[in-house]
This record gives sequence, structure tokens and C-alpha cells, in this order.
Amino acid sequence: MSDDPVRPAASTPEALHAIIADAFSRGDVGAFLAAHEEGASVVVPPGGAHGLAEIRAATAPIIALRPRMTSVVYKTLRSNELALTHASWDLDGTAPDGTRTRQSGTGTIVSRRGPDGTWRIVLDDPQSGAAAAAARVIYGRT
Repeated sequence: MSDDPVRPAASTPEALHAIIADAFSRGDVGAFLAAHEEGASVVVPPGGAHGLAEIRAATAPIIALRPRMTSVVYKTLRSNELALTHASWDLDGTAPDGTRTRQSGTGTIVSRRGPDGTWRIVLDDPQSGAAAAAARVIYGRT
């Protein structure tokens, strides 16, 4: 018998967003990582993280705060075993010094369906909405 907790598997690309929100809210880094492929990449300011070890190092501090996270998927595009999802999200928590921490954004996830039929994250840009807005300003397209 294994001591490893059972991790929820995503039966749809949209379910990945709910798994992420739940992992953040419970402070469960393992569940967050289990939603990703081994070679996944996540945009984490100021740069990015590639592979599960880097993703863990970059995201563990915020997940440890156990912020309440909500996420609403508003668009999905599928092609065979790949999917692109867009969602809005909100984080609400308390920093170690007691100050309130609130963040929100619009994110994009590219996921892949595995041989077992479950979906895992390949690419995740939780602030893709902000990047798109900045690009419109920079290139004069508002």
C-alpha cells in the first residue's frame, strides 16, 4: 500500500483549472505538480520555470500560503490530443506578515491528453491576459 495521496486526474482540459484552484486552496504542491507533464513550462515572474523541479521551486512559496483560488474557464479550443484553455482567476490569501494578498488575472493553458485519457498541462501562462494588453499598448492597438 502506498503512502502517496491519490491525486485527482483531469478528464477534460477545463478540469485542470479546477484542480489548480483546489491545489492552491489546500496548499497542495503535489497536486499542482501532478496536473503537469514532466517537461511542462510555466510562466512565473520574472521569467519561467521548465520541468517539475523548477515549477515546484517557483510556485511552492505562494501555494504554501494556501490562498483561496477561484477559476472560470471561458474558452476552449481542442485539436485531437491538444487543448488550449483560457480562464480568469482570483487568489485571495494572507501573507506571512499578516497582510492581505489579492491577485487576479487571465491565463492560458495548453494541455495534452495522455494515453490513459487524462489531461495534463504542457504550457501555462497565468498572466497571458496582462501580456496581451501590454502588447496592444506597445504596438498601438488598443
